[in-house]
Amino acid sequence: MFRKIVLIALVMLPVIAFAQEPQKIAYVNSMDVVANMPEYKQMQDSLKRSEAEFQSELKSMSDEYTKKLSDYVAQQDSLNESIKVRRQSELQELQQRAENFQQLAAQKQDEMQQRLSAPITEKLQKAINDVGKENNLLYIINSQAFLYVSPTATDATPLVKKKLGI
Repeated sequence: MFRKIVLIALVMLPVIAFAQEPQKIAYVNSMDVVANMPEYKQMQDSLKRSEAEFQSELKSMSDEYTKKLSDYVAQQDSLNESIKVRRQSELQELQQRAENFQQLAAQKQDEMQQRLSAPITEKLQKAINDVGKENNLLYIINSQAFLYVSPTATDATPLVKKKLGI
């Protein structure tokens, strides 16, 4: 009977010790980390350049539409009916092309942002994984998901930044 009690105690000792060990959970402010990554700044610059090109083209289309509209309005009374119909059709076509271009530009911007942000996200995730393994953390949670984080909670943000060389 004594042997059974000793055996049970020996088996239960590691379980009890593990239960007493604090759970290692940390949080990271991923938005802060990403905002400080050089790749993010490059992505933002690329997106701004692309948007400026799209805006320039859209302005050119708008200027063309405005010019043709003002010409049409100025000559409207002196034009015969078939020319009026053709010019109205041209104006509608220009307006439709501008709307299509605007939709296409927004779609291209979204695609570009997704394409450029994928490597940034992968690099961040790898750094978080590495920090978790190196510091024996069970979880690293994104701090934006919580309404409250205790001041005694482990902040892995500096460790992740260090891992990324930021």
